Amino acid sequence: MSPYLASLLLILIALVQTTLSPHLAILGAYPNLMLLVVLSWTLLRTGREGMLWAFGGGVLLDMLSGAPFGASTLPLLLVSFLSSLGEETLFRTTLSLPLAVGFAGSLLYDSVFLATLQLMGWQVDWPTSLWRLILPAAGLNTLLMPLVYALLRQLHQHIKGVELSW
Repeated sequence: MSPYLASLLLILIALVQTTLSPHLAILGAYPNLMLLVVLSWTLLRTGREGMLWAFGGGVLLDMLSGAPFGASTLPLLLVSFLSSLGEETLFRTTLSLPLAVGFAGSLLYDSVFLATLQLMGWQVDWPTSLWRLILPAAGLNTLLMPLVYALLRQLHQHIKGVELSW
């Protein structure tokens, strides 16, 4: 995939996430589209490409959000890295893998995001955040993961064999 096309896609996702996603809240949680896209791409392609998308997407989210710079990039990089650890040995055609990675990745992303905020001096109420933000977001992201994964799988199949050259 062309780096220009990948960049355009990440910009679009960051804009949708920062402008439309908050209006799609269900039980106080809204979908983390960038997380789902990064996780899906990491599972479909390679850890290297997933990390590139995590870095690019995280920087874009950091530029568009009111959170401290790096608060989105750090958890996206960590989640992408961890989801790529078994890339050579995992059977990737089963639906259970994206679901499990989506749930665990969402829990980890939000926890690291909040820990980063706390380290930067922000007040974080962990019990409330767990029940009102982290768990509902993990459930919502898990429900949306098959849709995002399927869409990116179509993109992956379209460009299969063409390596990303940055």
